[in-house]
Amino acid sequence: MNMKDKQIKSQTAILVIAASYIGPALKPNFDAPWEENELPLNTEGLVSEIMGQPMRRAGRFIKMVCCGGLSCLQKVSLGYLKGKKTGIFLATGLGNIDEILPFITEVFKHGGGFPSPNQFANSVSNAAAFVLARICEVTGTVLTISQEELSFESALWLAQDYLEKGEIELALVGACDIFTPTVEEYRERVSLTPDNSRAMPMGEGSSWLLLGRDSEKSIGDILAVDFGEKSVEQEKFSVDANIFNRTEELISAVFPNGKAATKKNRFLLPGFRVNKIDNDFWKKRGWQIDDYLSHCGIYSSASAFGIARALIKKSSSVFVHYNCQVSGRQVFVLGSTK
Repeated sequence: MNMKDKQIKSQTAILVIAASYIGPALKPNFDAPWEENELPLNTEGLVSEIMGQPMRRAGRFIKMVCCGGLSCLQKVSLGYLKGKKTGIFLATGLGNIDEILPFITEVFKHGGGFPSPNQFANSVSNAAAFVLARICEVTGTVLTISQEELSFESALWLAQDYLEKGEIELALVGACDIFTPTVEEYRERVSLTPDNSRAMPMGEGSSWLLLGRDSEKSIGDILAVDFGEKSVEQEKFSVDANIFNRTEELISAVFPNGKAATKKNRFLLPGFRVNKIDNDFWKKRGWQIDDYLSHCGIYSSASAFGIARALIKKSSSVFVHYNCQVSGRQVFVLGSTK
């Protein structure tokens, strides 16, 4: 699903009821630095920990999606969804490519191939979201959104829209992308070059937020999802100045008197396309840099990891995640924690 060129989603704060992040170490809410040469780890330990039993006939992508979503829901219990209109919004940049490539290879090889039913079922674009919905007994909106490295932000924007219109009461919004050998091919699929991204290890992950209206259980808020047309590098100011100026505009729009925001710590979460951040520039203006990518590596939907981690780890804070597409389109996600 492609997003229209709608700009700011900031009229109503959306409460975050729960959050969870899983990076390439395959341990929920784990923060150790990541080494690229360990990719990919076996998912069976993660499945056993989260699901309590093996997942038969499911590929690695589906296992990661389900473990990530359930890890988030375990913060409130599966029963929390019962009786509530719930939507599932799965974001992914590359999709279930680990299953799609073997399927395509089998079908299109000389003479025609005969893929197995499991290969076909695992390759369907919405299969992972469907399996998660079945486990959670969700019968409402179930969507998979793919918008390259802006996939999670697009899913977040769409979930906010459904919640604001009252079409659902809860939204389980997450993102998953998995490693596909080799590292060189993986970098090529994400379109990484020294000019458009930082030199960091590749990674993978499945990170999720549960959004709703339950203020008693909330751990924070998503205050704005702001899509922009133009890359900051095309502007007359520096990258840092452009990101800072737009960030301050968003904060002023959400906190008109400024008092609520000034009492909180401020963190900038830069996406992997941002390779020219000046730490001193931000420090002088009262901001800290949270470079979460050292814990999860680069992958298309890594922003979900950074945002979920901030909601859990950065208490009494305002944070802004900045991301930029290869094409130049940028997006800001403004959030706050209790």
